[in-house]
Amino acid sequence: MSAEKMIQISIDHELCKGVEGCGLCIHVCPRKVYEKSATLTARGVRPPEAVRIEDCNACGICMMYCPDMAITLDKK
Repeated sequence: MSAEKMIQISIDHELCKGVEGCGLCIHVCPRKVYEKSATLTARGVRPPEAVRIEDCNACGICMMYCPDMAITLDKK
């Protein structure tokens, strides 16, 4: 990742319904940054995981569509 493109994606597992319960972030991301996590949260759901963060352009579509406000992007 280049110095001018440092993006941090945070997913609040306490707010997220998981991919099975929602999954909008996976479907709306134009860069296909997210995939279903292989691990369960404490609530027993599989959250999205940012597996291709280097492809993220911080457009914010995932944050806008998340009904639970569980995703935040931070450009550094």
